Amino acid sequence: MNRLPPLNALVAFRAVMETGSLVSAAQKLAITASAVSHRLKALEDHLGLELFERRSRAVFPTAAAYRYASEIAEAFDRISTATRTIEAVGNRDTLSIHCSSSFASNWLLRRLRSFTAHNSEITVTVSSSGSDQNIEGGLYDLVFTRQSNTPEEFQEISLGREKFRPLISPELLDNLGYPKKPNELLKLPIIRSEGATVSWETWLSEAGVPNPIVNEMMVFENAALSLDAAEKGFGIVLESNLLSAEAETAGRLVPIFPEYQQDGREHKLMWREKRGAEPKIRSFRDWFENQLRYDFVDEETYEPVAALVD
Repeated sequence: MNRLPPLNALVAFRAVMETGSLVSAAQKLAITASAVSHRLKALEDHLGLELFERRSRAVFPTAAAYRYASEIAEAFDRISTATRTIEAVGNRDTLSIHCSSSFASNWLLRRLRSFTAHNSEITVTVSSSGSDQNIEGGLYDLVFTRQSNTPEEFQEISLGREKFRPLISPELLDNLGYPKKPNELLKLPIIRSEGATVSWETWLSEAGVPNPIVNEMMVFENAALSLDAAEKGFGIVLESNLLSAEAETAGRLVPIFPEYQQDGREHKLMWREKRGAEPKIRSFRDWFENQLRYDFVDEETYEPVAALVD
């Protein structure tokens, strides 16, 4: 079956499931109880199964009804959210962006104010999650991602390849002293960022520590939490220079053993090629490319530049 059921029947079904009776659903929808009953019957005919047991003037949901109500609830919620959004925004243009939660906290939101200040006619919506979002789903205008391949019909701008090296707060470094060799880090409080694309074991091995066994003090699921813990002096974290740049520029974190930094993955901004000329996307691309001129110096530079701070 590839056609939608009658929408007025779905509304009636949801109202009955929410209120528990035909009469209450009818009052909610401002129609008669008989009309609600007829709409339920139309939905059952469409689905080819019974959703309610009818006893006298009462109806009792079947197991199928409960399952169906649960499945369609998200769709109704999304329609409700979309309605509230369009009512609030009106004819304003909306630019939807998706990125990981760590990228949102540690890169995008720290800079986005300058875009909105010069593009007041655009409403920006930012969605984030713990992982990269597949842009091919078409839910967003723009997606920041670390996926290695750019799908056909998409274009990209690269932020560059992230660099990983240990980071520590200046206060904790003063207390512990600068370690003489990388293997001395194993004796210090270590923070593990599960979202990092370079692990402590890999970094230590490449720094000349054979078969390192890391007993971390704390483990966090993403860079935002890991970097915050490191800034507060809980330990040493191995994280991306792209996400730590603002904290380093402000002096809240400093790198140790930067000579052993390792390449992580490449961050990209992606959009559908056929939509690239849309004013809102073109405006964001122009702003973004200007941001990159301040963010990166050259391939060998690991120190953040002062222009990263507003």
